[in-house]
Amino acid sequence: MKDVTNVYQDFAINLLATHSWYMHQLKTVLRPYDISPVQYNVLRILNGANERPVSASYLKEQVIDKGSNITRLIDKMELKKWVTRCLCETNRRQMDIDITESGKIVLKNATKEIDELIKVLYAINENEAKLVSEILIKIRT
Repeated sequence: MKDVTNVYQDFAINLLATHSWYMHQLKTVLRPYDISPVQYNVLRILNGANERPVSASYLKEQVIDKGSNITRLIDKMELKKWVTRCLCETNRRQMDIDITESGKIVLKNATKEIDELIKVLYAINENEAKLVSEILIKIRT
């Protein structure tokens, strides 16, 4: 009989290996658009804000990769003309960040590719996908 510790070690290794594999696939899909996974995530957040600019602190809370340097990320995205930054009218210490039309085009095109990549997850059925999602959420909470 397998030691319980080894079962969890195997699980951890498989979790890390799958993350690494999927991130490699994601980076490969996004490379032609000159966009990183975290930049893609920021564009999705901004696009989902429904035409309202958001603060850097809001982005930091929402972004998947919590280790991201939001200020540096926004600097790079502003140079690419995917986002704009301006002083918040109600809080002069805060910058408002918004997605540009160019950012929306990059997001739309990259999303088509990511939607294709997501199809690799169809190797499991819908119930299994829900169960895995629930398990991953349980681990994080």
